[in-house]
Amino acid sequence: FSIGVISRIILLGRVHLYHVPTAIHTGSTIHDLSRQDQFQLPTRLVVIDGKEVSHTAFTMKTAEQEAEKEITNKSSTFGTAVADELHLPAGQHLLVDIKHVASNFLNSEVRLAQAMVDLINDSKLTLLSYHCHSLVPMGVSCAGVLLESHVTFHTWPKEGVIAMDLFTCGADPLIPVLPVIKKLFAIPNHDAVGENDEEPPEPTMLWSHKLRGFRQGFSPNYKPHENPLEQDLGIDFLRKRDFDMKVSLVSEETEYQHVDIYELIDPQVRSLASHERSLSDVDSYEFHHPDLYKPDKVLFLDGVRQSSLYGDAAYHEALVHPAMLVHPNPKRVAIIGGGEGATLREILKHKTVEHVMMVEIDQELVELCEEHLGEWSNCSDIVGSDADSCFDDSRASVVFEDAFKWFIDRFGKDENKEETFDVIIMDALDPDAFVAIVGSLYKDNHFVESLFNGLSEEGVFVVQLGESNTIDDPSAEMGPDRDKANMMEALKNAGFESMHIYDEGHSHFSAPWSYLVCFKDSKSRASWYKTAAEIDIELRKRMDRTKSGKPALLYFDAPTMIRYQMPSKADEAIHCRRENKPWECEDYRGIDPEVVNIPASDLEARKSTVGEFAGRGLFAAHDIPYDSSLVMNIGVKAFHVLPSTWSVIEDLHGWADENDGNFASVKDELSSVSTFTTGYGYMATLLGKNHFTVDAWITTFCNHGCNGTYNYGDNGDEFTEMNVDLDHASDDVLNTAHVWSPVIERHLRQVLGVGDTITRDIKKGEEILCNYLSFIGDPKDWKEEVTSLRGQCAGETMGEITQYEIETDNDGIVLTN
Repeated sequence: FSIGVISRIILLGRVHLYHVPTAIHTGSTIHDLSRQDQFQLPTRLVVIDGKEVSHTAFTMKTAEQEAEKEITNKSSTFGTAVADELHLPAGQHLLVDIKHVASNFLNSEVRLAQAMVDLINDSKLTLLSYHCHSLVPMGVSCAGVLLESHVTFHTWPKEGVIAMDLFTCGADPLIPVLPVIKKLFAIPNHDAVGENDEEPPEPTMLWSHKLRGFRQGFSPNYKPHENPLEQDLGIDFLRKRDFDMKVSLVSEETEYQHVDIYELIDPQVRSLASHERSLSDVDSYEFHHPDLYKPDKVLFLDGVRQSSLYGDAAYHEALVHPAMLVHPNPKRVAIIGGGEGATLREILKHKTVEHVMMVEIDQELVELCEEHLGEWSNCSDIVGSDADSCFDDSRASVVFEDAFKWFIDRFGKDENKEETFDVIIMDALDPDAFVAIVGSLYKDNHFVESLFNGLSEEGVFVVQLGESNTIDDPSAEMGPDRDKANMMEALKNAGFESMHIYDEGHSHFSAPWSYLVCFKDSKSRASWYKTAAEIDIELRKRMDRTKSGKPALLYFDAPTMIRYQMPSKADEAIHCRRENKPWECEDYRGIDPEVVNIPASDLEARKSTVGEFAGRGLFAAHDIPYDSSLVMNIGVKAFHVLPSTWSVIEDLHGWADENDGNFASVKDELSSVSTFTTGYGYMATLLGKNHFTVDAWITTFCNHGCNGTYNYGDNGDEFTEMNVDLDHASDDVLNTAHVWSPVIERHLRQVLGVGDTITRDIKKGEEILCNYLSFIGDPKDWKEEVTSLRGQCAGETMGEITQYEIETDNDGIVLTN
């Protein structure tokens, strides 16, 4: 060993054993240490008892004087901003592991030292000194001291592995150094022979990048949300080492944002080995299903994850198709944002579409996505498209402008300068993103009004809201989602009559994703609440087929739309945490167990005492106390005639009228159904258009209490047929659609079937009376229905059921069964 050390002294010349370099860099100057200072520093490490230290020989070199001068000059040319960043207590840490590397390279101190020096030079870093130790029997450890910090690595030649650690201060990114590391250190092991005499595998590199130290508080202008490495890109992807593949396809700064596109294979989902089999192993399952084993592609804007290959379909189908299906015939559609082209792709699948206007501010983003994310804008398989790229479809127009200004210029005034759109889809920044434009984009009244004005009469607007709420979130108006709350308030004030939030959990984000859809006309709610069968038929009628025969939609279908119809419990909870708690949060969030429920045995039906033509009535068989509910367990079983069902009944009734001579019996049967529904049921428009609820028990015989004599209904109800305005229906009386309430959306059956209570103590034998004003659901029917009630209370007219029974001489046999 001693002979070897002496030989190194002779051969290497300027070598210092077991002491530190003679130069230390602080700030932008080089300070020489006196010999006395050098000897005061520790010279050897103490070997801990029980540890065996292998024989080593090492080399240490410091920068030559010429290099030291260069270092000093280089430091002085950094500029103030970079120099400040250089001296922050912060840095970037790159950890790199490579396997299947040539063993002779990994055991050569000289080659490894040269590779380290080349790495530093190629990376525009500055090497001050380095140490390399050749271990016995094999392996090398090297450490380099940089002007910017340090680089170290250790090798395992027998296993073909090297582990590297590169840490730098300063603003220059470390990610671009990765190709240099791969070129210099991922040396193939061509001399080795794999199993079954196969070619040895190519080197595989795993890496992790982390931000270290502290920036905020030490740099006065530093904002974490402006650093892409402190967003999804850095937190969820770059710092994770265990990706089988992590390759940067694009990292570019456009005029408006930083764009990153990565190709990834996460071994928790699919492996590199399975991907390789899908490319070459013809006998494997993977080869015959290659689409399942492709590397994922992920798009980041300013470090925030926007879209991915495996989440693209779920996200964009959820954004586009619910809104498109709500409109009866969407011909003109506008997109705000949507630079990847996937939103455009989904819209062009609809046969009804004649024109799509896409307004995107960043042309460079569109070009990068077309080049590297071609799958997103591929229309070649859509039968109705006349182009391979959706951007080239003859129905599509793309303008590269600020959508904010574009809409205000055209629809911000009373007179529109352009034809309106049936659907507007906003695929722009999340409302909770830390970007200055977001505040204006989502709550500026002029912009929101221009969106409303830009829609046709049955127009639909949809926007993605970002991460879905959780059950533990505060009220949107009080928490970090204030922009969401402001936007929804602005949309409501603009005139949208109905709004709905729905979630999709398969978009490959870190949490389920939320969307908000808004209807200009509340009648559109009837289309939102269509049945699965109706939606399925509509999809088959509207969607273009594919040339390949593959499904046009990967995630969205009728059952998925049914799931979207009901908001989450988290949305309901957050809605009820508002400072001004909505009234429905007290009345409709489940059945109050403390409310007295009167059983069916305490009720009976017999001839009403209201009047000669009143028919049957509902009576108390026992005393019933104030504020009780009637047969709630049966009330929730009430049957509902949905808007689409009632529309069919009305259409059939009209058809039977036109063919009275040939289908008289059909007309009579339809009359029985419709009279039973309108006579015993109560109307509402909560679902957008007229629909009915009919009690499933003798409670349906409850008659109207004239002139305020009712004793069953809403305790706060003071309206009677005599004191209301004939020409104006109060919203407090009608069961009309609300603009936004996840409580009512989630508890519709309870709202429609249960909720009325006894308004005063009722004695045994007393008739139970309702207020029929609350049964009038359609404002158009208000005057006619109130006039009819006044006539019945005066004994001048009779109710619909009594009149029908007299006319048909049926004595109520069918209707009372």
